[in-house]
Amino acid sequence: MMQCVANGHEIVALANLKPPTGSGKDELDSFMYQTVGHDAIDFYADCMQLPLYRRDITGTAIAQGANYEVTPQDETEDLYVLLKEVLEKHPDVKGVSVGAILSSYQKVRVENVCDRLGLTSFAYLWQRDQKELLAEMASSGVNAILIKVAAMGLGPNDLGKTIGEMYPKLVQLNERYESHICGEGGEYETFTLDCPLFKKRIVV
Repeated sequence: MMQCVANGHEIVALANLKPPTGSGKDELDSFMYQTVGHDAIDFYADCMQLPLYRRDITGTAIAQGANYEVTPQDETEDLYVLLKEVLEKHPDVKGVSVGAILSSYQKVRVENVCDRLGLTSFAYLWQRDQKELLAEMASSGVNAILIKVAAMGLGPNDLGKTIGEMYPKLVQLNERYESHICGEGGEYETFTLDCPLFKKRIVV
């Protein structure tokens, strides 16, 4: 989102897909969406003073090919319904900020949804050098902490550390195991406590 603002766009709403209400699940095995940390997403709306639209993920990863066509019950369709709702409330919205760095699977599906709704998919991070990108994030005031680890060399002691604190270790693990510095292979997940777009910061 910071790149969207830097390129002259205005953020008018936030959207999030989460595990089904009442399911008792904090995390889903989704090919498309990060769900760990979803119970704290409301703080983002408060920190940015923007409306937040949320929807349960009811579908699964049915259409898993390189390309995507409309597939009933696929989790991609949950994104379509959510963004359609946002458009109904904010008809002037022209695009969607996409954080994809390396996953063509995610990028293709977001673009498919955007095309159907007449929106532009803004993927400013796409195929950026991950070492350079993570350093840029840390130095630009993004205070994001690790909330999940799932890779060789990462463990419980790394949880709660910022991306700036973890940067040397993540670079080292990339050199040793060819892991993704920005976690694009599911090596870790983060939650942002503060960034230049926040009017308040989250304290944990």
